[in-house]
Amino acid sequence: MVGFVRALDRCIDVILVLSMAIVVIALASQVTLRYFFHSPLPWPEELSQFLLVGMSFLGMYVAIRRNQHIRIEWLPKSGSGFIRGLKLAGLLSVCLFLAYIGYGGWELAMAAWGQPSTALRIPMAIPYLIIPIACFLSFVAIIALMRRTLRGQESNPS
Repeated sequence: MVGFVRALDRCIDVILVLSMAIVVIALASQVTLRYFFHSPLPWPEELSQFLLVGMSFLGMYVAIRRNQHIRIEWLPKSGSGFIRGLKLAGLLSVCLFLAYIGYGGWELAMAAWGQPSTALRIPMAIPYLIIPIACFLSFVAIIALMRRTLRGQESNPS
């Protein structure tokens, strides 16, 4: 299982790096074509928007997986069962939020198969699918974080 998670993390890292490279190349090309040749393309902005949103959602998973997500740390790092229970309650609320957003994203994606995007003309369901995918991955990462918290191992995973 650990090998699968490492391979998945590596794939997501590659996807994030490639996405950033594509955004840079597409927008640099668009600027060049628009200002030097007065002939802009219709699709680079839309592609960049889709990729930036996807990078944000996948970045959420990466931050949760590495236990580096934004949080307010006013509770002691280690403590009694009560402190651990409060941390678990917070993580549970994140799980509920992710389930709610992921379900809404799934419904949105399933309703958008017939709607093409403006410039790329792909079904809008394709870019919308990042919402349930990233929420599912983040949900699983939060469950793993909850298990580590229950065992008292709250450091960053390897």
